[in-house]
Amino acid sequence: MHILLLILYYILCAYGIARLRFIRKSGIKPALLQLLFAIHVATGWIHNAIAWRYYPGHGDVWDNFEKSFMYRHRLLSQFALWKSDNNTLTHITHNGIIYIQMLLNCFSLGSLAVNTLLFAFIVFLGNIALFRVFRQRFPDDPLTSFTVFLLPSVLFWTSCIHREAVLYLLMGFLLFNMHRLLTRGISLKHAFLGGLCLLGIAYFRIAFAIPLLPALFCWWVAAKRRARRKILLGGAITLILFILLILPLFDLPVIIARRQQEFMSLEGHSRLFLPTLNGSWSSLLAILPYALLNGLFQPLPGMGGQPVYFIFSLELLAIWGIVLFAILRTIRNRQNPMRLSKEPLITTFGLFCLVFALFGMLTVGMMIPFAGAIVRYRSIYLLFLLAPFLHSLRTLPLFQTLNERLHSYLSHKL
Repeated sequence: MHILLLILYYILCAYGIARLRFIRKSGIKPALLQLLFAIHVATGWIHNAIAWRYYPGHGDVWDNFEKSFMYRHRLLSQFALWKSDNNTLTHITHNGIIYIQMLLNCFSLGSLAVNTLLFAFIVFLGNIALFRVFRQRFPDDPLTSFTVFLLPSVLFWTSCIHREAVLYLLMGFLLFNMHRLLTRGISLKHAFLGGLCLLGIAYFRIAFAIPLLPALFCWWVAAKRRARRKILLGGAITLILFILLILPLFDLPVIIARRQQEFMSLEGHSRLFLPTLNGSWSSLLAILPYALLNGLFQPLPGMGGQPVYFIFSLELLAIWGIVLFAILRTIRNRQNPMRLSKEPLITTFGLFCLVFALFGMLTVGMMIPFAGAIVRYRSIYLLFLLAPFLHSLRTLPLFQTLNERLHSYLSHKL
């Protein structure tokens, strides 16, 4: 029965990908869209198999899937017990993926493979939204745009039923609506949808939403040159009010220290050295060097505890190699101002990417002492670290050739 459902739902998903106007507006050829979706789904199934074989307790995917049956039973037959599992905000946010599994079970008859397929279709819409933003913000550079779909860490961690997948979906539509606001003027529709996405991101992971706020502000300031002074003034006033009125209500060092302690209490084979926070600002400052090392550069090849993490360590080295090469190339070209004006290292959207990525990776390094967990929690940030620097290399002959071929064979004109 599950195999028949899998075939039926895949046909329906493939039909939707071919017919939905939002997807067709990406400019990607239908055959390639089908291939990208197939890769996404297959990676999700592979992730499930790897988690079953290598992760302690089979990982969060299988744990949430199994708990979804227990929660459904409690919801229908033991409501008081179900209520006790959802009596705090922490429980409610942590159970978000379990609720998604419960909903998907209604359509899949309790098959994780079918759940993964159905979930992949929804997340693929977010991929398309982000791709459309990249195509507009990184023009004449399909290579950078296609990293949205094919960057290994992003693909691996967003193809299964994880928080990362939901965050990636919401991130795609948040940036899509933000892009519309900046290019088409203020629109209540796009402002509302963007705000809704931001609230959804905060629900699933507040630590992911925090780096978004300064990054979005920097993008807005950089893009609105004529209104830059007003925006900066408004931002300064907002920051002052936040520090005076909001920050005292939330002891940020204590919140970060509690989150770190949650990770510290876990057992794992890839533990890294990370000083323990005591809830003070001084401890946050003292931990910065270790947070930068772990969040930006770990795991090194050979670390991580599982064979699959070796691939991600090589990916990380490759990304930092591209970043370093792009920076050195820009420094070398400073003797030619005309060339620099045509090839800025960081665009307005690139500024957003860089602020978001670095701030987010630093946050991950502060709280997580395990190389394996860092790989997962940092995965989405790597895309935004890579994109602006890869885009700055688009005029090199090799990248020009690749982009011309991609533009010719992989996509239509937008």
